[in-house]
Amino acid sequence: MSHPDYYKILGVPKTASEEDIKKAYRKLARKHHPDLNPGDAKAEAEFKKLAEAHDVLSDAEKRKNYDTYGDPSGPGAQLPPGYQQGSGFSFEDIFAGFGGRPMRHGPERGEDLVHAVRLGFREAFEGTRLNLRVNRSEPCLTCRGTGESNRKQEMCRTCQGKGKVGGGAAGFLSFGRTCPDCGGRGSRSPACPDCNGAGRHARQETVTIAIPAGVEDGARLRVGGKGEAGRRGGGPGDLFLQISMEPDARFERKGPNLYVRLPISFSEAALGAKVEVPTPEGQAVIKVPPGTQTGSKLRLKGQGMPIPRSSQRGDLIAEVAVVTPAIQDERSKELLRELADLNDADVRKQRSASHG
Repeated sequence: MSHPDYYKILGVPKTASEEDIKKAYRKLARKHHPDLNPGDAKAEAEFKKLAEAHDVLSDAEKRKNYDTYGDPSGPGAQLPPGYQQGSGFSFEDIFAGFGGRPMRHGPERGEDLVHAVRLGFREAFEGTRLNLRVNRSEPCLTCRGTGESNRKQEMCRTCQGKGKVGGGAAGFLSFGRTCPDCGGRGSRSPACPDCNGAGRHARQETVTIAIPAGVEDGARLRVGGKGEAGRRGGGPGDLFLQISMEPDARFERKGPNLYVRLPISFSEAALGAKVEVPTPEGQAVIKVPPGTQTGSKLRLKGQGMPIPRSSQRGDLIAEVAVVTPAIQDERSKELLRELADLNDADVRKQRSASHG
C-alpha cells in the first residue's frame, strides 16, 4: 500500500522538528476544520489528510518506519502475503490480489475513528466529561466476527474450488489471483445469516470521555478500543478526539500562558498604581510600576492555564495600553502645561540618545 507525502501535506521539510510538525498541523487544522467549514466536503477531506499526516509524523516509531520503508507500519507491511525474508516466493505471491486489495486471512484490527470536538474556554480550563454518541460497530455474536455460519464448508462457487480466479490461457506471466470469496482455500462456509458475512453489526454507543484541564487547541486525544470492531477475531480500533477551541473575548492563549490587554490611565502609568486584571478565576490585583509605558508586559505567575498531567499552571501576562485623556476643561489643560514644563522637555532627546 502506497502512502502520500505526509511532509508535503503539512508543508514541512523532512528535517522538521516535532514542534514544527505540531505548529504546522495546528495552523492547517484550524483552517480546514469541519466545524469551521460546514458542508464543505473538500475541507473535510483535507482535514482527514492532515490528521493522518500528523498521526504518523508525531509518532517517533511510525515516522522512522515511514522515512525508512515508506510505510508507518514498517518493512513487513510492504511484503506480499505469505512472503518471508530469506525464503523463496512465487510469482503468484507477488501478484496475489492483483487488481484488488491483497487478501488477509488472519485477525484484522478494526479501523480507527476520528471525532471532532469543539470546547469553550471554561471547559478547557477546568476540564470536563463529555458524553458522545459514536457510530461504530461491534463483532457479530452469532459468528464471533468470522462472517461465516456454523454450517459445513462447501466448494467455493467463485473459483470452483481452485482457490484462484482469472489467469486466462497458460503462458508466461499468465497468473491467477487469490479468490476474494474464499481467501484461496477453495471452500467456504455460507455467510452468517445475522451479519450477512460482514462479521460485525453497526451500532450507536454513548461514550463518556474525560477531557483533561488545560487541553490545547489542535490536541488529539485517544480513547482505546472505541473504534470499529475488528474482523476475524482482531481487536477493535481506537477513537480519536480532534480538539478545537472557541475563541475567548478576554484572553489570548499561547501554550499554557494567557495574555490580556490592560488599559491604564495616564496618571496610573506615571505614578504607578494597583489595578485589577481579569483571570480565569475572577479578578486579581496587579502592581503597575511608576513610569510604565504602553507595550510593557506585567506577569502574574501561576495564573494561566493548567498544564495537563501536571500540578503546574502557566502565567497570566498583562500587556499595558496607556490611555491618553481627552482634556476638555481649562483647569486640566493648565495643570498639564505645568507638568509638561517640568517633565517633557527631554523626551525626544532621551529617545535620540538611546538610538545613538
